[in-house]
Amino acid sequence: REKAERSYKGADKNTIISLNRHYFINWGVSYSFGFMAYRTNELIFHRHCGVCRVAKIAPLASMPDGPLYYVLRPLFGEDKGTVVRVPVTNTSSLSPLLSKEAAQKIIDEWPREEGLYEVDAKKRKQDYEAATQSGDVTLFPKILEGIRQKKEKEGHLNSMDSQFVSRAQPILYGELAMVLGLEYDELEGMIHKAN
Repeated sequence: REKAERSYKGADKNTIISLNRHYFINWGVSYSFGFMAYRTNELIFHRHCGVCRVAKIAPLASMPDGPLYYVLRPLFGEDKGTVVRVPVTNTSSLSPLLSKEAAQKIIDEWPREEGLYEVDAKKRKQDYEAATQSGDVTLFPKILEGIRQKKEKEGHLNSMDSQFVSRAQPILYGELAMVLGLEYDELEGMIHKAN
């Protein structure tokens, strides 16, 4: 994911963003930063939570003069309904959503071959952890398809597989749905129709 430079004008009265000068001014306090800023109400991707809406940009309630945070509300999966705070000075876990082209490519190139399920439990666990920690959703399709094939053959999932699906599928499907303007529940049928 490339963080293209952006410039935001017409910020609300409480927030002024000036990327050219690298200052973030909020409630009369200046903060220096040198990376792309996100706006209130913007949809962005969080490495561990998937698609989030920026609810506001504010300090902690207990430290009104302290550092600023992006206050995020995840829209899908296990984290939906929670609040996630990310310091504006450390956005390595955040990125813009995929482009429509990239999202459509994931669907069009969804793995078709059989035998994708990793039978070695130790290796499978490592693959699951690497994929979820990376935040790279292009790693999810092969693993999810392997698990789907396994469930089709055996009729059930073990706990490790079930936990991965519960975590990874909303992250992937949620982003694809938002980017392509689809309902979340449409994704499963669309993916396997394409195959």
